[in-house]
Amino acid sequence: MSDLLSRFRYPLTYLLLFALCVISVASRQGPVDLGVGSRLLLRLTLPLGEMVTLPVRQARGVWRDYVALLGVRGENSGLRRELSRLEEENLRYREAMVGAERFKRLAAFQARREVPMVAGNVIAQDLSRWFQSVIIDQGKDAGIRAGMPVISGAGVVGVIAGTTATASKVLLMIDLQSRVDAYVQRSRARGTVRGRSEEACELDYVLREEDVREGDQLLTSGLGAVYPKGLLVGTVSHIERKPYGLFQTVQVDPAVDFRNLEEVFVILEERELPADADFSGPDEELWGLAAESGDG
Repeated sequence: MSDLLSRFRYPLTYLLLFALCVISVASRQGPVDLGVGSRLLLRLTLPLGEMVTLPVRQARGVWRDYVALLGVRGENSGLRRELSRLEEENLRYREAMVGAERFKRLAAFQARREVPMVAGNVIAQDLSRWFQSVIIDQGKDAGIRAGMPVISGAGVVGVIAGTTATASKVLLMIDLQSRVDAYVQRSRARGTVRGRSEEACELDYVLREEDVREGDQLLTSGLGAVYPKGLLVGTVSHIERKPYGLFQTVQVDPAVDFRNLEEVFVILEERELPADADFSGPDEELWGLAAESGDG
């Protein structure tokens, strides 16, 4: 028995003190001064009460912190969603402002031209190595036909290669099949701008003795029955004059940034050369007589 008491003496002692503390508290009828015995009992049982209530207080604090953390997490999630919505709305507003400014520039550009034009938006691009074209959202219903020139506020874009009722394919000036008859604005030297499919062009058939310099601007000559005269084509970027041959090599940077092309104008003008018969009247048969005399 003594071994059992000695083994559990500390738990029994704390249990006894705890029981005395409970009895002391339960026996109190109101606010009275504690006697010597009660004060001694309170002092002895205070560490035991602290030991018992401390885990409860810690668990209660942890729970409050957890609940508060869940509230903060939910609030942060709501704030992030609101921030994302505001950023998206701000982006739409900025895009609308840019679009409005661009529309004003396009309207001003169109107002300065006397020829009829239709504005179109680029809806697809094919900037592959072998074929350079874009699709715009205007077609036959807007009066667009194949062969009509396409320009932008910066300069020459290309030519209409095909149409549907509501869309058109534009062959860009940098395509290998593209040819634009142009002249140097400063010296009036003429040549043909040919696409290279690398966002660059060359000015072909410029004689070696022609005055062409880097930085010269090229304009459409009006020849070739496609582009009106005076449209900006590009700028001479490099010249190579070899000691042999008839022509010099002239590289050209296009005026239009085709990678960032968004809007274009189609000039509603089909320029066709008149038939040969339109150059002579019924009584002007000189060539016909000469041909007949030659045959005889």
